[in-house]
Amino acid sequence: MRQLLEGLRVIELSNNVAGPFTGKLLAEYGANVIKIEPREGDPARHEGPYKDGIPNIETSLLFLHLNTNKKSITLNFESKNAVNIIKKFIEKTDIVIESFPPGQMENWDLSYETLAKDHENLIMASITPFGQSGPWKDYKASEIVLQALGGPLHANGSPFREPIKSGGNIAQYHAGIATAFACIAARLRIVRGGRGDHIDQAIYEAQAGFRDRRTAFTTGTSYTGHVAKRQPPGARPASGPRMTADGYANIFASGSRRFPAALDLIGRSDLKDHPDAKKQPHLFSQEFAAELEGSWMKWLISRDKKTAVAETQKIGLLGGAIYTTKDLVEDEHYKSRDVWDNIDHPVAGSADYTGRQILLSEISRKKPLHAPLLGESNNEIYAEIGFTKKDIAEMKTKEII
Repeated sequence: MRQLLEGLRVIELSNNVAGPFTGKLLAEYGANVIKIEPREGDPARHEGPYKDGIPNIETSLLFLHLNTNKKSITLNFESKNAVNIIKKFIEKTDIVIESFPPGQMENWDLSYETLAKDHENLIMASITPFGQSGPWKDYKASEIVLQALGGPLHANGSPFREPIKSGGNIAQYHAGIATAFACIAARLRIVRGGRGDHIDQAIYEAQAGFRDRRTAFTTGTSYTGHVAKRQPPGARPASGPRMTADGYANIFASGSRRFPAALDLIGRSDLKDHPDAKKQPHLFSQEFAAELEGSWMKWLISRDKKTAVAETQKIGLLGGAIYTTKDLVEDEHYKSRDVWDNIDHPVAGSADYTGRQILLSEISRKKPLHAPLLGESNNEIYAEIGFTKKDIAEMKTKEII
């Protein structure tokens, strides 16, 4: 059975996280994604953690995750013929993903306007921290800067301390999702008789409309002028993250219409007769809040997190266990839905990787391919655009590839 994006050719001229994640999402559904790396490799290859803790450009866990199902070729972008080589690749390409600083593609004579003159169906996605225009376009940004300006940092952490960053590269991953969606939308327009497009994806702008609290807070501020503040830990009794016998669970009881059933569950039916029981949590008296919280914690600490969630879900309470990565990989629910792809890498060995993000009933699951070795497909891909074995050998000698 054909894959959803089979036949779609993508050139990836991007590195680190956002652009490669865009390419990964397209590759998982059948697109032929060719990653053009500098001779030293994508910077993600040089970022840990590494398998067994030993630095190796072929075993960076970040790179291995972001680049499954792709092919890798190398190119010295500063070499004399680099621009002409890239143009040859783009002639046969449907989508280009690039993450160079604004103006760099134009300096190389590779702007969308230039390339689209003879290739009106071309889609180019340019991913930068702050976009191709505006007073910040040349600013550089780290993940924490992107979360601070457009994302959830303002709403994270204790109100008594500085805001804290969400773990990992959430801003860049979300920009990758947004860009992949934009590429497919642009491709749909072409199928319907339109032409290609230049997608200007600013990572911080993708954040501004992303995280649930940030989106709600931003909309609320635009209407009322009120700026939401972070709440102290435990501000809502019997709700939110709490300790269990083996970790933590995030369950919401107070303020729910199932609150009386929750009191029965924890053996405190007597509290249903308290005057505060029918109030919203922020109106609880200190006495009632303390009594409720103590009973709730006593009940939770006597159970493991999965049991606590199962029992509260049974009576209709919203909540879930707070998983460690080990919990996630070993969870039977995820295993039953084939979330993981077991992939064997020639250097890093065998491991489980996150698989397709979306399940489609009419599309079979394709066999996943390991992240490519640096320049692994040089001979194959350069031959596709007319280079002979002799040409390729000469380019290697001259350090062009």
